[in-house]
Amino acid sequence: MLIDQVPVGVQNQPQVDATIVTADTHQSQSTIWSAFIPRINKIFLVLSLIFVFGIDLLVLISSFSLLGYWFEMLAVFGVFLLLFYLENKVFSKKFADTKTPLDPFIYVLIVLRNIVIFLNFIPFIQLLGMGIGMFAGIPYLVIYSLLICLRYRRS
Repeated sequence: MLIDQVPVGVQNQPQVDATIVTADTHQSQSTIWSAFIPRINKIFLVLSLIFVFGIDLLVLISSFSLLGYWFEMLAVFGVFLLLFYLENKVFSKKFADTKTPLDPFIYVLIVLRNIVIFLNFIPFIQLLGMGIGMFAGIPYLVIYSLLICLRYRRS
């Protein structure tokens, strides 16, 4: 019966959990690479498909003289598909298990790039998208490539 009783001096002391706390050396899963980037790329893929093979194709059928612009759209769409594949299939598998401070910056660059690419598919705004792509394309590729290389080293 004395087993349930706690000595008087021990009653007011805080209880300490007996488990040992260790530092977790494994970084948590990156939701940016496992969820956000694939999701935003899929959203822009669906929108791009609707514009390139829907609205833009109807405009092309009504005015066949715009065939050159439509071929430019197809080229931009091909670049988008290549980046879509790399980011959703290659990079997301490679980077999904680790998290780095670079991930939010890469995400912002991907969203901005997707917006500029999407501008290339909107009739009459296409020239704005092409202009932004020409003037910002090379600096974007340099920054994007640098961040991806740094990300590879940290994963």
